[in-house]
Amino acid sequence: MNAASQVVKEFFEQYELSRNTLDLGFIGSQYPDSFMWADPNGARVVERQVVLASLPRGQEFLKTLGHKFTKVLSLDETGLDDHYALVRVEFLWRFEKASAQPIDVKLNSTFILYLNNGSPKIVFQHEREDFQQALRARGVLPTTQ
Repeated sequence: MNAASQVVKEFFEQYELSRNTLDLGFIGSQYPDSFMWADPNGARVVERQVVLASLPRGQEFLKTLGHKFTKVLSLDETGLDDHYALVRVEFLWRFEKASAQPIDVKLNSTFILYLNNGSPKIVFQHEREDFQQALRARGVLPTTQ
């Protein structure tokens, strides 16, 4: 496992904080106008403004499931060249409902960051698992019939 540089550590500390507080301004600053998104359903170009517009509704949905916080558990950075770094991140998503034990969902993502003047931007984001399927598999969402 490779250690993460200070710039990347700080970037993902802010990533974690901005997702937990739904700081759309900061989240928007971490992406260019368009970027690549990939998951088990394929890869596509997404527009930053479309993603930002969908986040409040997604956050509300997660709250109905008992989402309390998301935390970065680990970072593994590999430099690709002077301008790009590949970063593997393990996240912990905590869900709590009053009548049940907390459920911790660990998910892995891979990012390619463009590093320019100490200000990284996410140009590629890969989610190893389909998010809703992962929540079903761990008992956060009911299984579909």
